[in-house]
Amino acid sequence: MFLEKLEIQGFKSFANKHTLVFPGMLKQENRHGITAIVGPNGSGKSNIADAVRWVLGEQSMKMLRGKKSEDIIFSGSETHSKLGMAEVSLYLNNEDRKAPIDYSQIVLTRRVYRDGNSEYILNDSRVRLLDIEMLLAKASFGQKTYSVIGQGMVEGFLNTSLAERKEFFDEATGVKQFQIKRDTSLNKLKLSLENLAQAQMLIVEIEPRLRSLTRQVNKLQRKGEIEAELRAIQLNYYGKIWHEIKDKFDEANRQFLEMEKMKLDKEKKLANLTRELADMEKENIISQEFNDWQGELIDLQKKKDEISRQEARLEAQREVKLETSGQFDLSWLSSRRGALAKDLLTLKEELDRLGNAVSKNGQEYARLDNEKKALNEKINSLNKNLVNSGGVLKNEEARKINERLKKLLSRLNEAHGHDDMARIKEIIGEIKSELEEVLNTTENFIGKEDLEKVQMELIAMTEIRERLSMDMNEAGIRHSSVAERRKLLQEKEAETERELDEVENKLKKYQSQPRAGEAETEQKKLDENLSAVNKEIEAVRAKINDFSEKEKEKTQRLFELQRKMQILQNELNDLNARLNELKVESARHETRLEDMETEIRNEMGGLKDVEKTLVKGFVDIEASVAKIASLKRQLDMIGSLDPETEKEYIDTKQRYDFLSGQSQDLASTISALEKIIKELDITIKERFDKEFKLIQAKFEEYFKILFNGGKAQIIKVTTEEIMTEEEKERAASEAALTAQPATEINVQPAEGEKVDERIAATNEIYKKIKLLQKYNATGLAGVEITATPPGKKTMSVSLLSGGERALTAIALICAIISANPAPFVVLDEVDAALDEANSERLAKILDDLSHKTQFIVISHNRASMRRANILYGVTMQNDGISKLLSVKLEDVKARNES
Repeated sequence: MFLEKLEIQGFKSFANKHTLVFPGMLKQENRHGITAIVGPNGSGKSNIADAVRWVLGEQSMKMLRGKKSEDIIFSGSETHSKLGMAEVSLYLNNEDRKAPIDYSQIVLTRRVYRDGNSEYILNDSRVRLLDIEMLLAKASFGQKTYSVIGQGMVEGFLNTSLAERKEFFDEATGVKQFQIKRDTSLNKLKLSLENLAQAQMLIVEIEPRLRSLTRQVNKLQRKGEIEAELRAIQLNYYGKIWHEIKDKFDEANRQFLEMEKMKLDKEKKLANLTRELADMEKENIISQEFNDWQGELIDLQKKKDEISRQEARLEAQREVKLETSGQFDLSWLSSRRGALAKDLLTLKEELDRLGNAVSKNGQEYARLDNEKKALNEKINSLNKNLVNSGGVLKNEEARKINERLKKLLSRLNEAHGHDDMARIKEIIGEIKSELEEVLNTTENFIGKEDLEKVQMELIAMTEIRERLSMDMNEAGIRHSSVAERRKLLQEKEAETERELDEVENKLKKYQSQPRAGEAETEQKKLDENLSAVNKEIEAVRAKINDFSEKEKEKTQRLFELQRKMQILQNELNDLNARLNELKVESARHETRLEDMETEIRNEMGGLKDVEKTLVKGFVDIEASVAKIASLKRQLDMIGSLDPETEKEYIDTKQRYDFLSGQSQDLASTISALEKIIKELDITIKERFDKEFKLIQAKFEEYFKILFNGGKAQIIKVTTEEIMTEEEKERAASEAALTAQPATEINVQPAEGEKVDERIAATNEIYKKIKLLQKYNATGLAGVEITATPPGKKTMSVSLLSGGERALTAIALICAIISANPAPFVVLDEVDAALDEANSERLAKILDDLSHKTQFIVISHNRASMRRANILYGVTMQNDGISKLLSVKLEDVKARNES
């Protein structure tokens, strides 16, 4: 991974856009190139180092040599106005995937506006500063330390405190990425604990209410169970009594209605007899009526003849018109066609059903026939074995076979009593299997001694065969009956189709025939008149014919009427007496029924459920009354409950369960975060110790190179070494609290815990968080540096001269770069305080280290320039804007050599 180029626009003195291209790995030398940036003082060359530091996420304006964010935006000059934005882009080659991102080139851009808004962009996507810091830490960039080293940072580093030097070494040893993760995990842990504490406080608040609601809901549920049980018993109790009373009431009413009907019939008969008797007493009037009927009959006959003549004339006219137009009655034909079509559809459906029945009956008949044939074969086989077998069937075996045959006969009787053909088939199949087993048993054990029992078996099989024959006859009869009905329906279907065809043909002809018009109306009127006259003639003739017969029977009928009237009157008197008794009985049942219904409405709110309840079996009325009274007492003891209680309970329970679930999830998250933090602490310490040893060795090595001898050390200073006894005791107790997981510090609220107790437990958790934030994974309070130049005693770096401190700081920086090289390092005039000899030594060290990292050196030193592959010059004219000039020194050397 290395720096490909740097684009600067609007940053400090670089008003215009400038691009600095840096060499990558030099293939012929297997090292990174060195880029030197030179220029007079005040030209703005150090602004390039500030630009790199800024785009890498530097937040301190002091480090950027400014006071506020807009100070890094070009502020204008006499000839150029100020800009509204500053932007720096860093292009990194990531083909080796040293940075954990799936891009071969990383473009990191930082942009700031004069209104204070700023943004970070990673490969055209906006990201957070934290994302940038984590990416750079994983790629071994030391944002605040050795990736960009300014001229004041070299000596200033040696003047820092122990704790500040430790922060420097955190980045130098490559544990910064793990510390960022640890800080992120701590923040998440704090947030999770805050959420957990809030959830637990809510649980503590609502738990008493939930327990109260739970008790009330349990009562409510118990009340519902008692009410359901009470209603079930009441339904049986009242249903039994109500239906019994209702049945008696209905029976009394039914008998009353039947007798009332009988009474009405007899009264009607008596009235008819009375009227008939009165009519017979009008003998003289009837004789006069006979003469009138004769004259009326003659007049009606004449009237009929006249109507017939008119019809004949009208018929002749209509026939002429019909012959001319060919019309028929369309309405009647259409109606008839619909009826015939419907009948035809019904016939077809019935024929289909009968066809299926014929097929099914035929199959059943064939099956029974096959069963019968199989049984015949078995009987023949048994007869054959009876004749040919020489074996002996023992008495005990014969008894068992006889019992099995009796069971078979019983099963056959069972089959004969069934109407379900499928069940008959199933039973016959079972009989068949059993018979096969019997035959297999007796096949080799039939002899003269047991001849009688074998014959009994044959008799049983014969009876079974006869049963099968009877079943076949019944099946045949059913088949014939269905077939005959099907044949009749087929004939009716053919007749219906023929008639439908005729109607269809008539309808087709009707389409071209004219209407009857006035002739039709006249014909209808004549038909009505003729019908009326015929009825009158028939009535008169009936009167005349009846008159002669009645005269003969008149005297006999008179005595018969008187006798019947007397009998009817006696029967009516008896019916009236019985009806009065039924009225009293019905009224008594009705009163009981009304009282019972009133009681049911009061107890159960209505009759609907009782009317639907059909109670079967015995109901203990006395026991039911006692049970109803007992359940009512229990309901009175429970008392009335607010129906909204159950809804409140459900809402509160759901909230409680949700908060409990959240608490459990948060507790799991807290446990996982603590595990992560613990693992990160182990990783940080192991990585720090390993890298620190390498830096120690390299520091002494480069110190000797720069000083031509001498000795230097970096020494870890532990926290315990600078602590008092009191501080050590306090630290021990804090360490114990830190070692205890937060999930064990009363994470879950105890039953009955109060809010103030919960707050106290929460404060303990927050205290633990603060201690975790304070806790140092490496266990160091800082780093001490000692240096002993050649010929001098061991002394603190604060006692060294300015040049010695600069060389010591440079030796330490080179040691860090060698042990944990960054992708590139910017050195901003770090060699300003060195003489020519030391500058040459530093240049030689940088040239050697270029095999591990890429150097961008801002310098006035000729030794650094000679080692560079690319030389950038920075100039500034009167307009106050920095400009770049570039020279590729390898090309210059090649031209000089040529």
